[in-house]
Amino acid sequence: MINELLVTLALLGVALLLGATAYESVVMAPNYEREIPSSINLARQFLKRTTPAHYFRIIAPLTLLVLVVDVIACWRFPHPRWWLLGGLGSIAVADAITFAFHYPRLTIMFKSPEPEDLTLLRRATREWTVGNYVRLVLLGAAFLFALHAFAALVAQ
Repeated sequence: MINELLVTLALLGVALLLGATAYESVVMAPNYEREIPSSINLARQFLKRTTPAHYFRIIAPLTLLVLVVDVIACWRFPHPRWWLLGGLGSIAVADAITFAFHYPRLTIMFKSPEPEDLTLLRRATREWTVGNYVRLVLLGAAFLFALHAFAALVAQ
């Protein structure tokens, strides 16, 4: 019973990350890319109080933690264990991409002074958008892994 609850929490966390990333890809990214630099300047004005980072910096580590606990709790069940490890791996890769790839581009887009050469800003915005689709695929995979783990756990 507790294992099912833990995997359900992992599913919830991954779903929250997946939904927010889909929203960023479908709603925010096209607005960032439109009419640079004015679109980025508007986004900078709009995102003054909070940013998506405030959301992701809470949900992502909690989801990772729950998945680690799930793997430990379900270690004696081979089928759910491998699905959970797959989900944990997908989330870990998505987070690594976030830190190594997305944060530098977000710094160019939102923290640094507007570059004189707008090509840098356009490129950073485009790369961030494409990279977000990569994260979306990884999070979709993590959700499916967690869903399979839940199904395997219930079937035992």
